[in-house]
Amino acid sequence: MKIRVTADNYENEVLKCKLPVLVEFYARWCSKCAMMEDILEELAREYDGIFQVCQIEIEESSELAESFEVGIVPTFVVFQEGKPVTAASGLLSRESLARMVFGKK
Repeated sequence: MKIRVTADNYENEVLKCKLPVLVEFYARWCSKCAMMEDILEELAREYDGIFQVCQIEIEESSELAESFEVGIVPTFVVFQEGKPVTAASGLLSRESLARMVFGKK
């Protein structure tokens, strides 16, 4: 299941998570973000217990978006042990997102 993240639960859901975390920074008005919804749902179901999928709405949580200098949505950031390890923006395939999490090229 995807988790909605705001400044209130960011520390617990992203920084303190024992699993790797794939975070999507998105905007409600973004058509490309809407196109990614089904892919993120699939990843969240398939990799439940292996990695966590979170979403941060950039206008609702502007301070988080600014701290990662998000200029393009969607932007994806992978966290391992509470630290960002890789990032990419734009429309990405399900396989590309999984490779980002698992650190494979």
